[in-house]
Amino acid sequence: MNHIYNMLGPEGFGTYEVDWNTTTFQRVSASPKALLVPGFVDIHIHGAFSIDFMSATQEEMLLLCDRLAEVGYESFLPTTVTASVADIQRTLSNLPEHEMIAGFHLEGPFISPTYPGAQPPSAIATPPVGVSEWDPILDDPRLKLITLAPEVPGALDLSMRLMKRGVKVSMGHTNATYDEARYGFEFGVSHSTHTFNAMRPLHHREAGTVGYAMANDSVYTELIYDRLHVSTPAAKLLAKCKPQDKLVAVSDSTMATGMPPNLQIKMWGLDVVTGPGSVRLAANGSLAGSAITLLDAFRNLAQDFGEETAIRACSINPRLSMSWPIQPRVYLEMDKNYEIVGRRVLS
Repeated sequence: MNHIYNMLGPEGFGTYEVDWNTTTFQRVSASPKALLVPGFVDIHIHGAFSIDFMSATQEEMLLLCDRLAEVGYESFLPTTVTASVADIQRTLSNLPEHEMIAGFHLEGPFISPTYPGAQPPSAIATPPVGVSEWDPILDDPRLKLITLAPEVPGALDLSMRLMKRGVKVSMGHTNATYDEARYGFEFGVSHSTHTFNAMRPLHHREAGTVGYAMANDSVYTELIYDRLHVSTPAAKLLAKCKPQDKLVAVSDSTMATGMPPNLQIKMWGLDVVTGPGSVRLAANGSLAGSAITLLDAFRNLAQDFGEETAIRACSINPRLSMSWPIQPRVYLEMDKNYEIVGRRVLS
């Protein structure tokens, strides 16, 4: 039996009849059964459901895969935080092989002390030159994406080194001027990490990191759309500036996702407090990552910017940004409230 869905299909967004036996899509004029969405791909996630990648066991990471699958994930890049070589190596030793785990994202430690965000400032490091203790991590074939500050001495050489072997490089936690950001993109940088957050802001006389990310049509721009990290008007400006294939939703989810509010917990050696849909540093109230999944981001984007934008940002563009094939293995059936009511897994 064929099914009718609204979806982003071969002829654009519209209503399609889907034959699941042959996985073919035919545009039709009919009443759709549901919204069909390819499984989510999250290229920036630190953890969720009380599990933190930096301290998780293999068993906990496998449990995280199961929990993320329940909320629509097809794959993700577990993301480190700024830490010592030994701490990151210990974390990576517990990264299991699993069809959902596409590698890892190294966020830091080669970032600017001016914009550490919730990254532990004491662990910020200088990009290595030549042979270094960082080589086992930087040469790990599972490394798929790195966040660094392009203006930091040595960062551009590291960017070129990693880009040449297929690692994507993103500017984040950075004080780069517009020109420094532009220079970074000449040396292999291709992404902007959680755009607007923890980076030099847009100013009308010096457009900064944000200005370059918005102005360059080639830049893939991450967006944490929990409506807290970035306001709806600012997200609208970003969406208007970017080609439709360059806006990439990320969760930046932490272990606080799924926890009740008003808990004070330790995360990355810092005291943080959970809130409704948020997690903040206890010391000053600054946001410390998010407490949402991509399903939450999808709902917010669909409500504020439309279903096509949400599908592209959460399911299609993350794959494009990583040069991964657009061949979803998982499809989600959603109702009008963007609740997952069905799931199709292709063999």
